[in-house]
Amino acid sequence: MSTDQIEELLRKGIEAAEKGYIHSAQVFLGQVAEQRKTPEVRSYLAYCLAKGQGRMHSAAKICRESIKREPGNSLHYLILGRILLMAGEKSKAISAFRQGLRTSPNPAIINELKKLGLRKPAVIKGLKRNHPVNRALGKALNLLGLR
Repeated sequence: MSTDQIEELLRKGIEAAEKGYIHSAQVFLGQVAEQRKTPEVRSYLAYCLAKGQGRMHSAAKICRESIKREPGNSLHYLILGRILLMAGEKSKAISAFRQGLRTSPNPAIINELKKLGLRKPAVIKGLKRNHPVNRALGKALNLLGLR
């Protein structure tokens, strides 16, 4: 298989995964993985594994391995965050998204965070978010336009 054909299959696989056509994405990405197992291909295959078969733990593990191999690629953090969201681990997903933004600005991560509707951090970080002092200070600062 030529490099151009592999690139085309990779593009189709990523596009199918992003649109939610998991079975098609698995087929395309599986063909690419036979030729080259890059961290990007492994991460997308992990996403398909989580979304298609519900194997969240295995998929998250694969993404973490990809992050170790390419720590500067925010794509892996995006996919890990999506997998963690599917697994119901929202706080871990947000953490993964934020780590991804620290490595490089990725518009897809920003969109995921916007969809989640993140709350502002607690005014006094040493106290819990729902502590009466944090709540009162948060409301007061919001009224003053300082928050």
